Amino acid sequence: MAYHEINDPERLHALIDAILLIEADANLDGLLGTIVETASRLVGAQYGALGVVAGDGMTLSRFITYGIDEGTRAAIGIEPHGHGVLGETVRRREPLVIDELSKYPSSVGVPANHPPMKRFLGVPVTTGNGQIFGNLYLTDPLDGDPFSDEDAQLVAAFGRAAGLVIDQATLRSHLRDLTLSEERERLARDLHDTVIQRLFGVGLALQISLASVLDDDVRTRINNVLDELDTTIHEIRTTIFEIDQEQATDATLQSRFGVLTNEVANRLGVKADLKIPTGIDDAIGPHCAHHTVQALREILSNIVRHSEASAVQIQVAVRDNLIEVVVRDNGVGFMPNLGPGRGLRNLASRARELGGDCTIKSEIGRGTMVRWTANRLD
Repeated sequence: MAYHEINDPERLHALIDAILLIEADANLDGLLGTIVETASRLVGAQYGALGVVAGDGMTLSRFITYGIDEGTRAAIGIEPHGHGVLGETVRRREPLVIDELSKYPSSVGVPANHPPMKRFLGVPVTTGNGQIFGNLYLTDPLDGDPFSDEDAQLVAAFGRAAGLVIDQATLRSHLRDLTLSEERERLARDLHDTVIQRLFGVGLALQISLASVLDDDVRTRINNVLDELDTTIHEIRTTIFEIDQEQATDATLQSRFGVLTNEVANRLGVKADLKIPTGIDDAIGPHCAHHTVQALREILSNIVRHSEASAVQIQVAVRDNLIEVVVRDNGVGFMPNLGPGRGLRNLASRARELGGDCTIKSEIGRGTMVRWTANRLD
């Protein structure tokens, strides 16, 4: 179901609120619990669950619940594995609405100590590559009425949005655990080629929905969500830049600086001009070279995240026993005397540890200049 098929402004409000409640930076376990609770509240269901589909694509490997306290869950005992109605929902891969569970042909009943349940709504949670991650199961609306077709449409739309967030959480989890540079590059590419494209798709769907929405408040809220999506896409691109690792460990300092500036220009859209002396590697120790690259990475990352700059100039020089990196941007600037952020503190700390210094000059509306030095023989 497309977002523009939801005609009720209040229900569209509710769907947008539900999507915004999902914390994309939460760990996967916490994220799944939030998804179940949010989906249940979205349609006023007394009980909810998310069944994670196992590797065989047919049974359930995990079952996260909402509305059932720990004591009741312990008394129920073993978790369901996808038989009966739950199994049919996995196989159907499309919404299933049941008004009377006990009379449904594939129903196998519930175990002892299980709360009685009558109404049922099940929808798939689909990840960005089209795979079924799991299914949302909701039962017994608090108002006692059956689930409606629009309830099914709302939860199906929410399930697709939840799948995209699960994609991001899974990729971040992999990135934390993996250390091989080839795997990091592959996952960064997946973030760029899959997650960003899916976010574009969500944004496009919301833009299409604007044409059919007459309520000014709803239109404002949709536009705010579109702004948030643009910001999220920008942050993902910046994260990709930060996690990318260079493939060649024996690359020259000049080529490594070139990789960083090209990434800023090509992937993040900030024009970068690099001036670096030829043969600089002969004058710089390997320890200093490594930390100089990391310092430039952090400077450029701060510029992309905070400065709104369209261009940056990088000048590298050797002066006496120091390597000097000067980076200027044409961004919005800031007030350095208000206290540096963590990124700037890290830069200063790294410079001092290498016998150098880090100074920052910035004016509101006139950009920022960062001068970073280190003992080149360290």
